[in-house]
Amino acid sequence: MSSALIWNNLLTYSLQIGLLVGLAAFVPAMLRFRLPGARLIYLQVLVAVCLLLPLVQPWRHVVADTNLEVSTSVVVVERLGPGSGPTLPWRQLGLGLLAAGVLIRLGWLAVGFRRLGRFRRNARPIEQSGSCPTFLSDEISSPVTFGFRNPVVLLPAGFPEMDPGRQQAILCHEFLHVERSDWIVMVVEEVVRAIFWFHPAIWWVLSEIQLAREQAVDREVVARTQAREEYVDALLEIAGAGLQMDLAPAPLFLRRRHLKQRVVSIFKEVHMSKTRLISRLAIGLAILLTAGWLVTETLPLAAAPQVVNDAPGVTVDVGAATLMHRAPVAYPEAARRAGIQGTVVLDATLDGSGNVSDAKVISGPTELRRAALDSVLQWHFANGAAGAVRQVTIGFQLTEGKAAPAARPSAVTMRGLDGSTVKNIRVLGLSDQGRGELLSALPVHEGDTISADLIAKVEQAVKGFDEHLRVVEILSAAGEATIQITAPDYTAEAMPAGPSRIKIGGSVQQTKLISQPHPVYPPDAKAARIQGVVKLSAIIGKDGSIQKLEVISGHPLLVPSALEAVQQWKYQTTLLNGQPVEVLTQIDVNYTLMQ
Repeated sequence: MSSALIWNNLLTYSLQIGLLVGLAAFVPAMLRFRLPGARLIYLQVLVAVCLLLPLVQPWRHVVADTNLEVSTSVVVVERLGPGSGPTLPWRQLGLGLLAAGVLIRLGWLAVGFRRLGRFRRNARPIEQSGSCPTFLSDEISSPVTFGFRNPVVLLPAGFPEMDPGRQQAILCHEFLHVERSDWIVMVVEEVVRAIFWFHPAIWWVLSEIQLAREQAVDREVVARTQAREEYVDALLEIAGAGLQMDLAPAPLFLRRRHLKQRVVSIFKEVHMSKTRLISRLAIGLAILLTAGWLVTETLPLAAAPQVVNDAPGVTVDVGAATLMHRAPVAYPEAARRAGIQGTVVLDATLDGSGNVSDAKVISGPTELRRAALDSVLQWHFANGAAGAVRQVTIGFQLTEGKAAPAARPSAVTMRGLDGSTVKNIRVLGLSDQGRGELLSALPVHEGDTISADLIAKVEQAVKGFDEHLRVVEILSAAGEATIQITAPDYTAEAMPAGPSRIKIGGSVQQTKLISQPHPVYPPDAKAARIQGVVKLSAIIGKDGSIQKLEVISGHPLLVPSALEAVQQWKYQTTLLNGQPVEVLTQIDVNYTLMQ
């Protein structure tokens, strides 16, 4: 996934959270969640839904049709002008800033843990009956409870001088936090705050959760102690002691910004039946989930685009439909050699999940229909309804240099023949009668000058005589050419020894590819809008593997990607006089950015 896609998804995700929190904020007031415990559950579910949005929503999938074209023919590409240099990677800078903020917040959390450890080491124990050890600390002004397996309660140094009723209220409050395991929940909330340090909606929700938690504990303390006034007096006394900066990751007895709401909540008598509470909470959660579905459907996140490398000359049109993913479309080699091109129109029938369950060809050349069908049957559309039909149009257009019959795989054409003289025409593996008929049909004679047009005519004539024959043009050191036509079953024993390495044109050698892992467009090059051709000189071993690669030309950002991919290519073994030979060829990897 590129930095641009990550940045855009992060912005979309942040907007999803903002809209969801904005819609959900009115639900407690609308449904009159007067009990702090109910509001606490609702807000915690809201945070959970915000965190789960990327996992539960359907991502928007994009299919990028051939944004990277790979060929082995020579391609002339205009170089980028001097004014087309790379732009400032502001997205990478923004992502780096966000990551730095997360690290700073996590560092702040680690500092808070160290502070709590120091408070605990410097504190002195006191005798109190309760559910966990209790200590006095000179470094805090408000009671603090922390610890998961072995929780402790830290009390300010002035705690023993307080009124016994206030002492009981404070201890009851802290022991309730221990019973509820609030500290571990609060640590998780602080981690969420660190990750979303830049999002005001998350800060607001977490602040409301802290308030609702303390109000729920306040309500339980009053119910247990039956000392409402003493408890409020304890809150006011702690508030008047001058609270220190909140740096410790632990539920403090009092945050000054919450004092007014907590006191009002303590004196407000709120009663709600269990049935009524559950029903309203269920309605609130249903509204929350519906709001989450709405924002994700309205603003879906985008998955990394699927790059589909169709065969050169193939174009795909699915109209207004959206593809989740699809298989590439091959151009049948037999149709390409025969110069057949055209458009195939199909009707694709979808199942309930959007997969193509059946396809029917409406029109198009017969030679191209099978390739189109084989691909379409592996496609997956978005928002598919069972039985829905999508029309697909696939165009097959012969690209420049591909329409000539000379590109058939049985022809091996040596580069550098132009201008040489035909010294000999050799036909091997045919009867005398067949040899004579073929020679009489050839448009070339000994003494003719070789040209690309002449070679094309020779190969076309050989194909017309017998498409299984193979043509090889051999150039001697003296600059004279031998045209050799060989039957496929002709044995090497009857043939003269040839060179161990021959030079073959890239467009012909491409037809012998067995395995061709496609290069990945380098993200840095894509971000800088760099495109062009990487020209490689390749030696293909007798077993068809790449033995040596040398860079002829290409942009430095594109070269590593091309080398890494081409090194894995595998070709059919090239035979000369029935013997495997090495091949010297040129491979061009053309990187093209889609507009």
